[in-house]
Amino acid sequence: PMPAPDAGSETRPLTGAAAGQGGEPVHVPATRPQASSGVETRASVWGTVGRLYFTIPGKGDYICSGNVVTSNNRSVVATARHCGFGEGGTNYRFAPNYNKGNAPYGWWGWRSAGWVTGGGQENDNAFLVLDTPDGRHVQDVVGSTGLGFNWSSNYAHIIGLPADKDYAVWCEGQGYAGPGGQRLMDNCNGLSGGASGGAWIENYQSDGNAIQTGAYSGSYGAAAATSAYGNAAYDVWNGAQNA
Repeated sequence: PMPAPDAGSETRPLTGAAAGQGGEPVHVPATRPQASSGVETRASVWGTVGRLYFTIPGKGDYICSGNVVTSNNRSVVATARHCGFGEGGTNYRFAPNYNKGNAPYGWWGWRSAGWVTGGGQENDNAFLVLDTPDGRHVQDVVGSTGLGFNWSSNYAHIIGLPADKDYAVWCEGQGYAGPGGQRLMDNCNGLSGGASGGAWIENYQSDGNAIQTGAYSGSYGAAAATSAYGNAAYDVWNGAQNA
C-alpha cells in the first residue's frame, strides 16, 4: 500500500458483463484534445495514460495505471479488473500524464465503474467513469486513445507506470496467445507493481497515436500478459461510455 491524495466520492458500480469469446473486430477511433490548436491531429498515449489510486477497505491504498479511451460521455478510463474491482475498491482517482508526483491536468474522481466478471487473467478488464469537475470532461482535456475489440495478436507496445519508477515506461514486441486465453509478450522487463491496468496498444505511431486492444494484467511466468478486449469488454465499455 502507498499513501494516496485525497479525492474520490463513493460510487454506484455498473453491472459486470460475463466473459465471452469471439466476435467481429471493432475499431473506435482516437480523439484529440478539444483545446487543440489544430496542429495536433490525434491524441498521444503519453498524454492519456496516467496514475490510478484507489482504496480497498480494510487493506489500504493502492496504485495502478489507466488510460483515457474514446467514449460517448468523454469520461472513460481503461484499466485492469484486479485493481480493486470486485474487492470493494473505492475512492478511485486518476491523473492523466502523471510523472513523478506531478499531475499537470489534476486529479479526477470517479462516479461509476464496470468490469468483466468470471475467468482469470484473460478477463482482467475494467472501465472507470470519471467525474466532470466544473463541467470538464477528461477526454476533452487530453484527448483519447482509440479502441480495438476482437483484434488478433499483432506487434504491440505496453505502457504503464510502475511504482518503483513513478513515471510511464514502455516495452514492445510480438504478441501471441497464452495458454490461459491471455495475450503474452516476451522480453518485457520493468513493468512491475503499479503498471497493472496500463495500455496494451497496437498500430503505435511516432506521434503517440495508437489503438488500445487490452489492459496489462501483470506477468505470466517470464512473459508480460494482457487481457485482450473481446465481446465482454465491449459490453462493459459500451455501458461505461453511456453512463
